[in-house]
Amino acid sequence: MKAVAGWLFGLGVTALASIMLILLGIVYFMLATWIIKLGATWAGVTPVDGNMVILTAGIITAASMIGSALKR
Repeated sequence: MKAVAGWLFGLGVTALASIMLILLGIVYFMLATWIIKLGATWAGVTPVDGNMVILTAGIITAASMIGSALKR
């Protein structure tokens, strides 16, 4: 019985960690999108193409999440 309870607890922790990781990824993506658009405006690039903003924000978000997952 203890083995089943431990397994269920581990499954719950894994599900909670996955949900938190997804939410943090969304927050990072939104923040990166805002920073890229703001930086492009400050640089004088007025017609900012949405495709490039999304691509760049995706790359930044993926790199930050992979970098934070790596341990020394």
